[in-house]
Amino acid sequence: MYMVKYAKRGSEDYDQTLQIRNEVFFKPIGRDISETDLSCEDGQIIIGAFETNSIYTNLIIGTAVISCVDETTFKVEWLCADPILRKKGIGTSLMQCVEKIAADRGAKKLCLDATVETVDFFQRFGYMQKGQIFEKEVFGNCLEMVKPVFRLPVRQKTDSCSCGHDHHGHHHHHDENCGCGHEH
Repeated sequence: MYMVKYAKRGSEDYDQTLQIRNEVFFKPIGRDISETDLSCEDGQIIIGAFETNSIYTNLIIGTAVISCVDETTFKVEWLCADPILRKKGIGTSLMQCVEKIAADRGAKKLCLDATVETVDFFQRFGYMQKGQIFEKEVFGNCLEMVKPVFRLPVRQKTDSCSCGHDHHGHHHHHDENCGCGHEH
């Protein structure tokens, strides 16, 4: 079981997001995340999926970063899950949370740079290719993908989003669980 929650920059949870990003993206190409300037993350939303079973408590198993491109466009970055736990729904849960957070904050569009290997995953969420393949440092060959964001009509308080967590009238802050901070 795991919980998706905010990882405030400078916190132990945030440090774990750096560790998993280092393992997934940097080590395979012989680099280290410490070589990258991440100061831009001060204004970004960082979420993590953390193990909550009796053996491992608060061990990161996935992460995603959401940045604001403009008033109505948000960008999904650094989405990853522990390679050992892939195909277990972690990436899907993170994407559902990202989309809910973006909608709650007024996004009209989400964009991301997908590696050519992950295009099919994002297409399942309704993302469409925009432009041609380009080379991106650390990630290799990527495609820009976009998706409109639809905010669901206000529901009764007992309803929940697709993740099962009640979001009615609630605005999240960086120091609390994200919209999908329930156990999966």
